[in-house]
Amino acid sequence: MASDEVDGRVGSMALARGSDAFPMGLQAAYGVGQIAGQVFRDVPSLLLLFFMTNALGVQPALAGAAIFIPKLVWGILCDLGVGLASDRLLKVTPRRGWLLLGALGSPFAMVLLFHVPATSQIGKAAYVAGAFSLYMGVFALLSVPYLAIAGELSSDAKQRTTIMAWRLVFTAVGVLIAGSFSPIFIQIEGGGQKAYEALSLVLAAICPISLIIAFFAAQRASRVERALLKPPASQGFPVREALAALAAPRFSVLLGANLLQLVGSGMAYASMIYFITYELHRTDPFKQVGIITLIACATIILAQPLWVRIASALGKRSTYIVSTLFYALVAAGWVAAGHLGLWAIYVFAALLGVSNSGWTLMGFSMVSDLADDGRGGLYSSIWVATDKIGFTLGGTLLVGLILSTFGFDSLRALAGLPQARSAVLGVVLSYSAGPALLSLAAAGILARWGAKDRIT
Repeated sequence: MASDEVDGRVGSMALARGSDAFPMGLQAAYGVGQIAGQVFRDVPSLLLLFFMTNALGVQPALAGAAIFIPKLVWGILCDLGVGLASDRLLKVTPRRGWLLLGALGSPFAMVLLFHVPATSQIGKAAYVAGAFSLYMGVFALLSVPYLAIAGELSSDAKQRTTIMAWRLVFTAVGVLIAGSFSPIFIQIEGGGQKAYEALSLVLAAICPISLIIAFFAAQRASRVERALLKPPASQGFPVREALAALAAPRFSVLLGANLLQLVGSGMAYASMIYFITYELHRTDPFKQVGIITLIACATIILAQPLWVRIASALGKRSTYIVSTLFYALVAAGWVAAGHLGLWAIYVFAALLGVSNSGWTLMGFSMVSDLADDGRGGLYSSIWVATDKIGFTLGGTLLVGLILSTFGFDSLRALAGLPQARSAVLGVVLSYSAGPALLSLAAAGILARWGAKDRIT
């Protein structure tokens, strides 16, 4: 019997042992790697636009374009390139080796992004665009192979669920670091450019540590599963398959609804600091963002069993619509809540987490249900790319254009002066009205076309 056949059978026997083959401690250690991925995703989404307008003095439309273009172009191209390369080189280079490349590059990418030299507005925007392009390349190195490794750690469906549950736990940790710790840290450090630079140094230490831990935890994937995997069937990007997936009625309806949701939530995420600063007139906006994110993150986790039970009773499509309408109601009520006091804001933060948990969970679950036509991997890659496009389109380009259109003045923001009422109206539209209307549109798409296309 050939040695590679023996190795394959040994690998299969090891996988059959379930949790004994991949101990719980190593499952948790693998999950730690998600901290870096979540930090890299959420820190720019939450802070980079505000950093450029209020710390660097760049006008919002220019700042939004400087962020959006690199993320749209380089983000998608780098994801695709790293994904294809990690597949084709799998027999030569273990996929977990890409995590080391991410660990090496992440400190430089994080530090360079916020250490912007003193120059003109256009010069600052150009620097951020270049640094963010590098940032997106490193993001692809650490995120795409990391997700692919999850499918190589075990062939047991139940154990894979447990592994992904650990990833979810550390997703929450990453959200807390990016959305709660980071803004509070900036507030403590004074809120200027030096505060962002100091934060980048802290994050530059956290990210590689999480990736190195995941690298060692994923050793089994490179030793056993890599020998069992088949090489990719195609050596080129399947453009026709991608177009066919986009044209598939059930997937296109679901993807369209989710895209609108992502654009709206991206708008709300990026404009939250502006809303707290200029509409609520808080002098501690970063601290409040940290508290709101902490509350929302906690309720996102706690609400998941609730949405699972609702979905079993109503069906996934109906549950998606209900949670989306709930999210629209919460988004529309932020202005009234703000004038009632902080207690109302915190209540709405909890409601935001509950509603967000519903449509996010249902979206991922419904995509997995579409895999019966043989395009599961392609659907997943398009879904991830749409996440980047939608969140960035709403969170940088649209918010930047709206703020500029309504007269937001970055020089006044840099000097700590109040904005004109028209500019504050633009903030409210970005944070409240825009996300609410987009959520209503998403619910309408699923209600009108989802039933016809038999989306569950």
